[in-house]
Amino acid sequence: MCGIAGWYLTDGQQRDLAQLADMSDAIAHRGPDDRGIYADAAAGVAMAHRRLSIIDLSAAGHQPMSNATSSVTLVFNGELYNYVALRRELESLGCA
Repeated sequence: MCGIAGWYLTDGQQRDLAQLADMSDAIAHRGPDDRGIYADAAAGVAMAHRRLSIIDLSAAGHQPMSNATSSVTLVFNGELYNYVALRRELESLGCA
């Protein structure tokens, strides 16, 4: 099972990104295969992901994931059991 950590800050609050790295390290047992961190200080958002690779063992599963324009970034934990059908649909819409 993967692990997710992070924060959302308001009212100009700030945190040291070293704290996020520590949070990620604390859940390393949940995802020993990969680690990723995303931070947007202006938005007050920071996310860490620890990956346990089960189906997709490639680097394509690295998280946090962003869309093509980097306007949306996410982390998630879970299996997309209908990933084959979703892939076909997305490819038919022109997504590579």
